[in-house]
Amino acid sequence: MPERRYDIDWLRVLVMLAVFFFHCACFFDHSTWILNNAERSIVADVFTGWFSIWFMPLFFLLSGFGSWYSLRSRSSGQYLSERVKRLLVPLYTVGLFLINPPQDYFWNFSNLGFRGTFWENLSHYFSRLGHFSFTQPAGLLPVPFHGHLWFLQFLFLISLVALPLLRYLRSEQGLHLIDTLAGWCHRQGGIFFFLIPVLLIRISLRSVSFPGLYTWADFLEFLVFFVIGYILPADSRFTESIKKHGWTCLILGIISSWVVSYYVFGLGYRPGGTPFSLTFVLFETVWSICRWSWILYFLSLGAKDLNVNNKVLAYSSEAVLPFYILHHTIIVCVGWFVIRWNIGILPKFLIIVVTSFAFIMVMYELLVKPFNGVRFLFGMRPRKKTSGTPTLRSEGTAA
Repeated sequence: MPERRYDIDWLRVLVMLAVFFFHCACFFDHSTWILNNAERSIVADVFTGWFSIWFMPLFFLLSGFGSWYSLRSRSSGQYLSERVKRLLVPLYTVGLFLINPPQDYFWNFSNLGFRGTFWENLSHYFSRLGHFSFTQPAGLLPVPFHGHLWFLQFLFLISLVALPLLRYLRSEQGLHLIDTLAGWCHRQGGIFFFLIPVLLIRISLRSVSFPGLYTWADFLEFLVFFVIGYILPADSRFTESIKKHGWTCLILGIISSWVVSYYVFGLGYRPGGTPFSLTFVLFETVWSICRWSWILYFLSLGAKDLNVNNKVLAYSSEAVLPFYILHHTIIVCVGWFVIRWNIGILPKFLIIVVTSFAFIMVMYELLVKPFNGVRFLFGMRPRKKTSGTPTLRSEGTAA
């Protein structure tokens, strides 16, 4: 059985920081966000556009990675119980009552013309609780406004749906299948075999059936990345192949990013709406290559340089989930004031970054980390007194 991979924990921490910077930049790109600065920047467009290609699929892949270690020492019931505590408890406690209401108010104020008070909006917010829907995956775990916590909704549903497959992959037949896959992927270029299911989903579902964000097409694609992440730690040949293809993936990532940028920024559109048209298929192929290349490149960097444990990792890995839960609302609240100031985009961005990060860490240190009751509401394990060098539990800590 393979030992714990600390590089995966480092990547979770670093991708969380990437998500933080991404959301700080969302004020300034040309998309419609919760709040938008009056002046926009093409630099912000490129910045957020590049991050959006790879960071959420990588998050789901890393979560699948953690599930491999989690199911090594847990029954299916214990695994689902952990998922409930780590994902649904934060979603329906601090998420429902504290994190999402401010975002809902700012969204309605900025984009829907609402001019009532926060408390007036709050009554409307709770009136939407419990509206189940099968049109989108998040409708199966309804909250009045999901904001960034859609990740918790998706991850719990994916963990639930994928569990029979995850169990099968640990059986004798499943391990034989993984062994066969590892043999294929160990060949030159073989690691790109995992592109096939991703590309099939994007081409078949994202044109007409499920356009937009947070759809069933997204759900199935993230499910595939989750399962890929679950498979990768099962055989060392996957990691060897990833490290071997690192520089190739960097080159492919840069070239494909340029092609995607040409379509999105140069031509001003993403091909779609015509099922299986040549332009659509080519674009989705390049997009998928771009996404997988960057994911593989970052995995290769981690495998080569980050497989070490220390106090910084122990602290950061424990803080990742509460940081994720807190960060979006705090960024929006800070930005509510900053974007009104008569200064340039770069000073605004830096002020939002520094101030938001400071608020998040102060809240975590003073209000979340010390108290077991609050830790439970943020999906954390109870605090225990330890001595010596901090360690990470072998079963994995990925959300």
